[in-house]
Amino acid sequence: MKSTVNKEKLNKYISREPSDWMAQADYYEVNKDWLNKSAMIAIKILSTLRSQSMTQKVLAESIGVTPQYINKVVKGYENLSLETICKIERSLGISLIAVPTYESSQVILDSFSTIPFSISKIESKSIGSKKTEYKSESKYQPQEIQFAA
Repeated sequence: MKSTVNKEKLNKYISREPSDWMAQADYYEVNKDWLNKSAMIAIKILSTLRSQSMTQKVLAESIGVTPQYINKVVKGYENLSLETICKIERSLGISLIAVPTYESSQVILDSFSTIPFSISKIESKSIGSKKTEYKSESKYQPQEIQFAA
């Protein structure tokens, strides 16, 4: 008798539809990088809204989106575009993301260069025994490469 009552109580709480926990776990695993960053952005937005006594509705109106969209943002469910992030930053007067800058354009060019470059010699010194000779059929001959400047 007692076990039938317990089964009936338990059956009230058991879903008739199969659980999608595995699909949710797979989704999180694939998207965890942007989901974690989105959650951090959501926390910053919520704390700023609270400190400025501003509602989500007022924020939505100021950036031209629906309150439902802002609700998704503050829950960390929305993959934000840079445009939307900039609008939120401007409206709240905060910085949500930072992009590292480089000190000179040469650093940027060097980091993307796949072409080897040479450094001009000021003084040349011989290294080794000077007995090394390259045979004309050797595939390891030094070659001179010219680059357009």
